[in-house]
Amino acid sequence: MAVNKNFVVKNGLEVDTNTLFVDSANNRVAIGTTVPTATLDVRGKILTNSQVDSWNANFIGIVTAGAVGVTTMTTLDAVVTGFSTLGLANATSLNVTTGFSTVQSLTADDITVSVGATVSKDLNVGGATTVGGALTVTGNAYFNGDVDINGDLTYDEVNARNLNISGIATVGFATVGNMTVAGMTTTSLLNVGFGATMVKVQGTPATRVGINSIVPAYTLDVDGDVNATGNVRVKGVILTSGASEDDATALAIALG
Repeated sequence: MAVNKNFVVKNGLEVDTNTLFVDSANNRVAIGTTVPTATLDVRGKILTNSQVDSWNANFIGIVTAGAVGVTTMTTLDAVVTGFSTLGLANATSLNVTTGFSTVQSLTADDITVSVGATVSKDLNVGGATTVGGALTVTGNAYFNGDVDINGDLTYDEVNARNLNISGIATVGFATVGNMTVAGMTTTSLLNVGFGATMVKVQGTPATRVGINSIVPAYTLDVDGDVNATGNVRVKGVILTSGASEDDATALAIALG
């Protein structure tokens, strides 16, 4: 049957059982059902040889674009609630709230990750970075600029060319080239090498200082000659100039 004029149906249209149905009362068209719930309700597969334009697309189930997966996606706002694998993403704001997200390449102004994030390779941050939770670095960390720490810093070993401490510092063991301490410092072991000179401070069994003696037996243990520009006293008594070692020993015995 050929129709050379406009074909007008005013009271709805139904072709076969579910092939095509027009709900004229609600201005809805259905394919595959007689109860359309949207302006165009299709219960089946849609095939088009051109692009599909939509101002707001909402996909509830699994979406596959291309032959084997998502090939290209350009969108102003993409919300992914399940599993997502992105090969390349350019976004001003990328929010991952639930599920897992794998990103192979990403260019974004703002990235918010509310769940765990794992970076297996290099992470380059050009601007300021704020870490609200714990930061664990399993490999080496390199800082080309200053590092400011407002809280406590715990480390196993530190090697520094210049270490300046202006406040209170407790050092268990330190090996440095130059160490300047402006405030109070508690040191359990400090080795300072200047040629063949070594100074060791220890607190057990008592505080002792050794010069050229790594195991001082006295409060001050000097392995070598001692030169003083002032007076040398033994229990408050000045040793006379030119006194021999025997004189000093005799004086110490006499003084008790």
